[in-house]
Amino acid sequence: MLTSGEKAKDRRLREIFNTTLEAQNEQRKEQHNACAICGRPFTQFQAYQDHDHDCCPKKQRKYCGKCNRGLLCFLCNKKAVAIIEWMAKVGIDPRKVIAYIESWTEIIKAKGGYAPKEKTTQAKKRRVPKKQTSVRHSDAARKTDRATVVEGQSRNQP
Repeated sequence: MLTSGEKAKDRRLREIFNTTLEAQNEQRKEQHNACAICGRPFTQFQAYQDHDHDCCPKKQRKYCGKCNRGLLCFLCNKKAVAIIEWMAKVGIDPRKVIAYIESWTEIIKAKGGYAPKEKTTQAKKRRVPKKQTSVRHSDAARKTDRATVVEGQSRNQP
């Protein structure tokens, strides 16, 4: 028996992704209840249904269900996959980007980069007070308010 929350989620999955909560739970089991890319556990991070935007563009708001892929955490779904899909769209091979980063990592290591750095002491930045937007909220106005209350008169009285 489904709870009211599970019923709502099942309805949303049916309406948007053309799948069911039962199918998504099976997917969770297959993925060991973790993100298919980074492995973050769905006990700590929310699961998002990934699908291929080339099949069903995002603006459709209802997808065929045939292009559903795995379950991902927010970062992998919104950042990693989005960047890879964009790169494919503009003709950039993601493997070249990875090879580029890996080659530079080796060069930087050979130059002594990534070695522990000595902590440098920097002068503390002075905090600049926020610009006051209203005279009413200024220190002078508050002091005046307190003074008038002490005298037993409000500011509006003559």
